[in-house]
Amino acid sequence: MNETLPVRAYQQSRIEDEPILGPVLALPDGRLQPLTFAERLLLKLRLTDAKALEARYWKPVNA
Repeated sequence: MNETLPVRAYQQSRIEDEPILGPVLALPDGRLQPLTFAERLLLKLRLTDAKALEARYWKPVNA
């Protein structure tokens, strides 16, 4: 019995521009996280990126 579990390919977070919400963080699990004014400012100044913001909003699966 050599059964393997399906492995989902990891998708990176990305910043998207939603028509109503404005810039949002699209997380790999499908959630959209609206960005605060401070986060938007940090992105404009290139002091943060999607990966750093993902670490802030990451939630464990069983939480």
